Amino acid sequence: MSAANPRVHAVLFDLDGTLVDTAPDLVGCVQDVMRARGTRPLPFKSLRQFVSRGMRGLLTAAYGADFIDNEEYPEVLERCLKLYSGRLAERSRLFPGMRRVLDNLADRRIPWGVVTNKPEYLTRPLLEALDLADECAVAVGGGTTTHTKPHPEPMIFAADRLAVKPRACVMLGDDPRDIQAARSAGMTGLAAAWGYFPPDEDLGAWGAAAILQSPRDLLGWIDEQGATANAGAAAPRAA
Repeated sequence: MSAANPRVHAVLFDLDGTLVDTAPDLVGCVQDVMRARGTRPLPFKSLRQFVSRGMRGLLTAAYGADFIDNEEYPEVLERCLKLYSGRLAERSRLFPGMRRVLDNLADRRIPWGVVTNKPEYLTRPLLEALDLADECAVAVGGGTTTHTKPHPEPMIFAADRLAVKPRACVMLGDDPRDIQAARSAGMTGLAAAWGYFPPDEDLGAWGAAAILQSPRDLLGWIDEQGATANAGAAAPRAA
């Protein structure tokens, strides 16, 4: 069993596009609603990059930015959300390698949680459907707090629930709002390069402490922080 890292006392994950690959179910719902409305659905690859922006982002990608001002928008949004709530985890799964990461965090006795803008009424059932609810130490969704990311409130709320100081928390996400929220809360923000964003997105501009290429890179990053902390200690003087 590995010892807990002296500088990382808790890990927070964004949900869609970071912890769980929810694109198959979310995009599938939008495509089905588009078909039902007599519209040719956009390809999965075209819509996947907008999943982290929520159902609103997916619909604006599908119908254009002006669609949110269309009188049909509220009804279409409701149809998509209703359809999605009934198939939360039909094809959604942890990203490859993430199960090992969560098990390793448990071995290190580092609690982990979720901070997402996904509505709370969808967040908790999804975690339960994937058998993650019991091991998730805190789940903060849209509506849990007054503000959502990029505001720091949900981050601070999660840290309080974990009884961990924000500076000892790491936030891993696939959207610049994740990094902004983390930094505003005094946490370390890490970018997930396997997430949902356009192919020309400049992750280096997000201000993250590091860009991780795969979930397992989180473990290496945590180990590096421990090595850095140990290297900073004064060496014993020779007798």
